[in-house]
Amino acid sequence: MQKNIALGKNILICPLNWGLGHATRCVPIIKALTGQGHKVIVAADKGPLAFLQKEFPDLDFIEFPGFNPRYSKSDTQVFKMMTSFLGAIKIFNKDHKTVESIVKSHNIDVVISDNRFGCWSDEVHSVFITHQLHIQVPKMWHWVTPIINIFNRHYIKKYDEVWVPDDEYEFSLSGKLSHPVIKNVKTSYIGFLSRFKVENQEDTEKTNKFLVILSGPEPQRTMFEDIIIKQAKNIKDNVLILRAKPDSYELPRDVSDNVSMFNHVDDEMFVKLVNSAENIICRGGYSSLMDLIRLNRTAYLVPTPGQTEQEYLAKYLSKSGYFNWCKQSDFQLDKVSTSYISIRDKYRDNESSIDDFIQIWIENLS
Repeated sequence: MQKNIALGKNILICPLNWGLGHATRCVPIIKALTGQGHKVIVAADKGPLAFLQKEFPDLDFIEFPGFNPRYSKSDTQVFKMMTSFLGAIKIFNKDHKTVESIVKSHNIDVVISDNRFGCWSDEVHSVFITHQLHIQVPKMWHWVTPIINIFNRHYIKKYDEVWVPDDEYEFSLSGKLSHPVIKNVKTSYIGFLSRFKVENQEDTEKTNKFLVILSGPEPQRTMFEDIIIKQAKNIKDNVLILRAKPDSYELPRDVSDNVSMFNHVDDEMFVKLVNSAENIICRGGYSSLMDLIRLNRTAYLVPTPGQTEQEYLAKYLSKSGYFNWCKQSDFQLDKVSTSYISIRDKYRDNESSIDDFIQIWIENLS
């Protein structure tokens, strides 16, 4: 039996801990909720926890460990993920019990889970955020596609509704990942989610040749970092590397003089680095793409090997002519080239849409 929702209630947000993307795209949701008088409590761990604590030092936080798969070093992750299947189910069930405990102990009125399957409640209204209603699988593994998507739908349907951070119609950024909707699941397309503002985009002199924005799970994050460091020794241009490690204080030592590295930077510095870069290189995670669109920049995409979502997005978006891409095994730093074009000519981005959506959503729940 669910509670009545009224203004000024407690809302629990649980971002997935696979990289920082799920945490970063929760930022505008948290700002919208707190700005409209709600108390937000964040349950997260590792990098996402450290990131959101720095972003919102006045919020209440709960350390909430979750499923943390170890990615393969190979070009496919399907077998690795399949072997983790039973362990994942146990973790999701454990997450569900933990959420129910938090709901009771903190008088929670709404739970919002960003792609964390086990974080729904039977007691209060629960929302699932995802841009992957339909998971993509490599062609050689096509026979497991129905099984994976049955599993995906099974957990999505445990939530009262789904929020998709994308445009519902012709300007879709996620393509067939989030279209069409799942039958009998209340679904809202809520527009792009980025922690940055449109005015953060500036026509700045391009003083740095390459900006590399790392992200994603290990060991592939470090493998790509090692490739960048090694290849940077053979060029003279400046290379800036953002390591996506907000909970780390150490930096690699064996780097050439033309390489600058940051474990993490605040939003102001991030925008300056993006605006001053001639070429931006990134994995092509969905949250990174939404941030780049908000900042009116394109990028050279290097998907995490075997991460079919990123591989699909790279191929899908390259057809628009706004992104270039290559496989990690084919990457050559000195061959990277991107155009500084207005990406908003292709993708609409209404940054106020999430505030308007949250206000109407709360009113409808009350």
